[in-house]
Amino acid sequence: MAGRPGTTLGDLWQEFWFARVPPHTYAVFRVAVGLAGIATIVGAWDLAFWRIDGIAPIPGGGLGVRTWILDHGYSVPMAWVVRTILLAGYVCLALGIQSMVAAVTMFVGSSAMLWWNWYPFSGAQHMLHNLTLYLVCMDSGTVWSWDAWAARRRGTPLTPQPQPIWPLRLVRCQMAVMYFAAGCWKLASPDWRAGDALHYVLNSNVFQRMPGSVPPALYPLTVLLTYVTVCWELLFPAMLWWRPTRVFAIAVGVLLHLGMWSTIEIGAFSLTVLAGYTAFLDPDRTEERVRRLTAFLSRAW
Repeated sequence: MAGRPGTTLGDLWQEFWFARVPPHTYAVFRVAVGLAGIATIVGAWDLAFWRIDGIAPIPGGGLGVRTWILDHGYSVPMAWVVRTILLAGYVCLALGIQSMVAAVTMFVGSSAMLWWNWYPFSGAQHMLHNLTLYLVCMDSGTVWSWDAWAARRRGTPLTPQPQPIWPLRLVRCQMAVMYFAAGCWKLASPDWRAGDALHYVLNSNVFQRMPGSVPPALYPLTVLLTYVTVCWELLFPAMLWWRPTRVFAIAVGVLLHLGMWSTIEIGAFSLTVLAGYTAFLDPDRTEERVRRLTAFLSRAW
């Protein structure tokens, strides 16, 4: 586009934000967000996280809803209702059941979840809440969904229409800002500047997935990975502008998040971030790649 004669900055802006692409990436994004939501609810399944008189903020303030629930003895029933509705909503997203309705419901529901009890949740749940907003801005149910399957069964199949790419662009922008901000925060930490942060995290019984200490012989490796993490986060926005570096940045990110998931207890953080990574799929090739993957898995089984 940039090399064509007569191309203006306005044309590039229009193409960057409003180029129309096949909807298959939106479907993959919906499924990924739904799965991340399911993992979040299952990870906080203990009813103590949902009861007003459990591990929750002290009732009071606002409209007095929490106090009213507690005073009338509805703490346990409401805990079951809130947890069940949230789980059902994320299942509907993953399966594509009334996709748009589910997206709007879970944008409101994920906000309510954080309001109901923010103690067991972290920035991962705030990110999950943001990702549901992007789903409200896209039609993610025309392909690879219960909605599409049901329409075919009725003899009125849905016709997938190209959609503007800007919701995917916004997800990518959020990821870039998130990583750059995290990198700047790490630069302010003496442990990260000294290269010791990862060593301390892996040896902390607060975060360890498996008990034990990291062997001293691996200290140089943890120092290297600490600096790699900081540099990667700071350079992530710049690396997105050129395809080879973009592929490299995303590949490193996937490996880092899989590594974090396998070694430290961080809840659904890695899965939520990887759900956001689906926005980096090439919209023009997503359908072909998914079909190849499903064909490969079918042969493997």
